[in-house]
Amino acid sequence: MNNVYVEVVLTAPPDDTVRELLSFQLHELGFNGFLESVTGFHCYIPKALWNDAVREKFVLIVKEKQPLPVAISAISEIENQNWNRQWEESILPVEVSKNIVITPSWHSLPGEKGKIVLVIDPKMSFGTGYHESTRLMLRMMERYITPNSLALDVGTGTGILAIAAVKLGSQRAIGIDIDEWSYDNANENVRRNECEQHVEIRAGSMDVVRETRFNFILANITRNVITELLPSMTEKIERTGTLLLSGLLASDRAIIEKLLRERSYGVLSIDEENEWIGIAARKK
Repeated sequence: MNNVYVEVVLTAPPDDTVRELLSFQLHELGFNGFLESVTGFHCYIPKALWNDAVREKFVLIVKEKQPLPVAISAISEIENQNWNRQWEESILPVEVSKNIVITPSWHSLPGEKGKIVLVIDPKMSFGTGYHESTRLMLRMMERYITPNSLALDVGTGTGILAIAAVKLGSQRAIGIDIDEWSYDNANENVRRNECEQHVEIRAGSMDVVRETRFNFILANITRNVITELLPSMTEKIERTGTLLLSGLLASDRAIIEKLLRERSYGVLSIDEENEWIGIAARKK
């Protein structure tokens, strides 16, 4: 019995906030393995734990996400496998640009001399480089980050943007996140990239940021959270500072541009990849 797992295949939108919340809720139910795909992800739980009560809670979690396109597409039993090896094999190096490469620690990158290599081992945190919004943000950072600057990464996830800011020239970067697993994962990645002297990760939202006059504020989060935190972010940034925003769909563009105009910010550039966009803005 211990060698048998129940595999539940979920369809889910490409919104990483939705997927992270689902993964967290299912982990609380006893699911201990997740394999993500383009259409959703596969969730694994020992058969011994898959009873009527767990099934009912699972169905309720899915129903709570409606009208989002979250649904159970298949349920089956499979033999136990080396989930960790499968997961590691699914995380491969990603070339973000000519100068930036993201890789997990278990993959070596020969011949990458002269490039900025970000060693990121994800757990339940967002920010592996596979998502368009992370790549958009890194490409914008490559253009805008200046030497000896101070950067704030709001919703740091794996810590990738705070780490990248320092590797791109920032003197110091602070990453904040309300998720406990992100705090732990980001700190692990800071150590992997030997950035402990320049990157600080804090648990919490804008309330844990005492500093002001940031040269750059990075926010790769959802439109709703950007909308909520934009007033705080614009209070923390210096007069000539640059906001770099991502985690946004092309359909969010008009709303975000309006919010920026209301705070006297002008758009410097808009980058696109598939249906996702990244916006760079500065006070007029």
